[in-house]
Amino acid sequence: MAAILGTWTSALMVNDGAVFLMAGWFDNSWDLYFSQNADRWLATYATYGPAWVARHLLGVSARAYIVVAHISYFAAPFVLWLVLRRVETQRLFSQLYLAIVLPLLYFPTELIFGLGLWAIWLALLCDPTRSDRQAAIVTVVFAVLLTFVHPSIGLMSLVYLVVGALLGSLGRPVPRRTLIGASALAVVLLASYFIMGYLLKATNPTVIAAFAINRYAYIDPSWMLATMALFPALAAQWLLLIAPGTQAARLRWRIAPLAVTIVAALGVVSATLGTGLLTSTYARHTAAYILALATVLALVAPKDWLAPARRALLGYAVVAATAIASYNADLVFFGRLVDRYTAPGLIDIDDPAKGWPPSTNENAGPRTYLKWFAGADYTRDVVVPIYDWHRLALAFYSYFRSDRRTVLYHRLDRSGDWIPFPCLVVARTLAESDDPQDRQFLAFLGQKYCIP
Repeated sequence: MAAILGTWTSALMVNDGAVFLMAGWFDNSWDLYFSQNADRWLATYATYGPAWVARHLLGVSARAYIVVAHISYFAAPFVLWLVLRRVETQRLFSQLYLAIVLPLLYFPTELIFGLGLWAIWLALLCDPTRSDRQAAIVTVVFAVLLTFVHPSIGLMSLVYLVVGALLGSLGRPVPRRTLIGASALAVVLLASYFIMGYLLKATNPTVIAAFAINRYAYIDPSWMLATMALFPALAAQWLLLIAPGTQAARLRWRIAPLAVTIVAALGVVSATLGTGLLTSTYARHTAAYILALATVLALVAPKDWLAPARRALLGYAVVAATAIASYNADLVFFGRLVDRYTAPGLIDIDDPAKGWPPSTNENAGPRTYLKWFAGADYTRDVVVPIYDWHRLALAFYSYFRSDRRTVLYHRLDRSGDWIPFPCLVVARTLAESDDPQDRQFLAFLGQKYCIP
């Protein structure tokens, strides 16, 4: 459902995914953008590589490229889930991974790929038929792979280690070699974060500024709590994911079955009324730790976990499906608005004469928690202020949606605007391009959307 709806509405084209797919459309994708995110190259190329192959080797059309790119993106976690099903001896890893992916799915974070690799690594270590030597080799291999995925996996491993050790001290042990492996993984990945940060530094000042703003988002408890206050459906989903583990591990403070039902019901209401562009964006800041916590609790008594997990994961699935439907409904409204602009060429929608609804901070509270009741005109009062927040993405979204005929763009003249493409690389790509529509778009990038 999530993949079909997300492909239909081009869900990746309203956020950072628009930059990834735009860079991949041209031959110089590494120099255009991905060199700025070099320490995550493995997740990037594993996720988007098939679409780039289809574009440059098979010569697919623009519309086909966007469809293939979405299919490739959504296929990555599915393939990881299939691998988990194949290697796990207790059917909890695949269920927890599939669950944690759903709230993340509409923001193109490398964490989705990283969480899958981490879950596969842990499932392999929990297999009692594997020797300690095999477990050590597996840990070394996955440490190398995860070095080039996402730095928060190191912190996630540390959370697993600390909670697992605490449970062991309370007489509720988890497999000992998973704690040894988690300690090794945490050390290697945290060290590699600093090493890679030094060796593979970004050079684009707007990218550096964006990294600086988000530098503490994964370690600031007050921010993490704020993300769940902004989107209560996330808090509901995280509680539902942890709930069966609190029962299986026989914790003093357990989330009872009745509480699970109540949390799920409240989560559905919040998902209906409050899902927006930033829901998946903010989910990434806590998702890794929630998966680590849910997994370590489940491993105390995997067989006892399965029964309470049925109710909790069913409620979780309903909340997630509601959020997915709510999000894609908004994108349908957004796409219809863009489709009103049919004139070919460049359209500066910051010009009031063009009739694009102005972005506003008014009614921010109602839009966040009661979006369906936040204005007389839903597209103008809710959809545009929420989904046009990523000002850069609209130009790329409209370019592909119109089959490369029309570009709706904002002026990137605000402090803090993200401008990912270097002018020198844009100029080189323009000189190498023969397609007239691409040349026109690259000329636009060179004039208005590149960094000197």
